[in-house]
Amino acid sequence: MQSTAKAQALARDLADKLSKRYAGSATINTVRQANDANGWPLIFCSNGNEAEGQPVILIRIMAVPMISADVFGNPTTAYAPHTLEFAYELAAANKPEPTLADAAIAQFEAIKTGVRFQLKEIANGTAVTEASIDAASPALDIEELYWPTKSV
Repeated sequence: MQSTAKAQALARDLADKLSKRYAGSATINTVRQANDANGWPLIFCSNGNEAEGQPVILIRIMAVPMISADVFGNPTTAYAPHTLEFAYELAAANKPEPTLADAAIAQFEAIKTGVRFQLKEIANGTAVTEASIDAASPALDIEELYWPTKSV
């Protein structure tokens, strides 16, 4: 059985920081937490409207699968490190739908969590949802240079 405890703790801390960073913003002023179908935490940053064409940033934090199985042969989930998927919709000019400043604020806080960071750009005209983040390929996949216990 997988544990989402670390991912949930990271998400709570990150959502709290983003709420403070976006307080008073003219474009993104709502930070909402949810869970995906597998129990991994989601953070939606928006103006309250998460439809297509709106400034929405979606962050999902998931554990990295372990290289080996547990003592019973079952697949396991590593306690650390985690993968943080960061997604937003692209506007018609191939720029993020949220402003570059809003995206940079969230990226700044997200990268400091010490996770594998995957940037996923969602096609113009597609709402930023769990399904669209699952379907998107990473535009950027970057991790710490030195994780001494395993390779990701």
